[in-house]
Amino acid sequence: MDYLAASRRHKPVCGDRVRFDIRNDDSPALLREILARRSELKRTGANGRTEVVAANFSLLAVVAATEPAPDYELADRLLCAAAGTGTEALLIWNKIDLRRKRPARLREYQRAGFEVLAVSALAGTRIRRLARRLKGQATVFAGQSGGGKSSLINSLLGCEAAAAGELSATGRTGRHTTASAAMHTLPNGGRVIDLPGVRSLMPVLTDYGDILAGYPEFSPHASECRFANCRHRNEPDCAVLAAVEAGKVPAGRHAGYLILLREFEQALRPVV
Repeated sequence: MDYLAASRRHKPVCGDRVRFDIRNDDSPALLREILARRSELKRTGANGRTEVVAANFSLLAVVAATEPAPDYELADRLLCAAAGTGTEALLIWNKIDLRRKRPARLREYQRAGFEVLAVSALAGTRIRRLARRLKGQATVFAGQSGGGKSSLINSLLGCEAAAAGELSATGRTGRHTTASAAMHTLPNGGRVIDLPGVRSLMPVLTDYGDILAGYPEFSPHASECRFANCRHRNEPDCAVLAAVEAGKVPAGRHAGYLILLREFEQALRPVV
């Protein structure tokens, strides 16, 4: 639908609910209002400002695969973002047709309590199961380029509705094919928002509680820390650090947490 915005403040994103004035002639509709959003996924734009890239979703699906090599920092940040928006999270492990050994990190996500679904868009493996999981949901598909988001959506739709790219022959890295966010309606009534698979879409984390919520395996141990405000970094008598040393909390997951914590704290520092 062609439309004109009544104000420069009206900048809808994929998933927004809006109010239009439909004109009697052939002129574009007039966008009058963007209705209140139930959820938002934000990133830092090129100008350094925070901008919304998707809205009103109930499920955030993080798509990863054996190829290209998984970007766990991006996956962790997306899982934290889901916790921050109060939406469900799903980790979709695509390309199981490659029959490669699944990484230990995948099992760590499962042990932490995250829902993981292994599928193959190419072979159609467990696509029906994925469709049932997405039924009635407004789902955002997010992840790095080359993970197969668009291919999964095409498999769910049963047609080539989303542009899917191939990995580069040299570095086995993903080629960016989705230029902008697009929404697709699934046959079962669910809706899927396909986001561009670029690292610049890493979501903004503005609350420490959101980061901590993305690491639920810390929770059973955090109550035993000496300090109530322990950041589980280098504090004395930190029960989370003790759990990492004892192998009760995966070291890789804790290392990922420290990366996000450092970035979060740096963002809070005033610019001199």
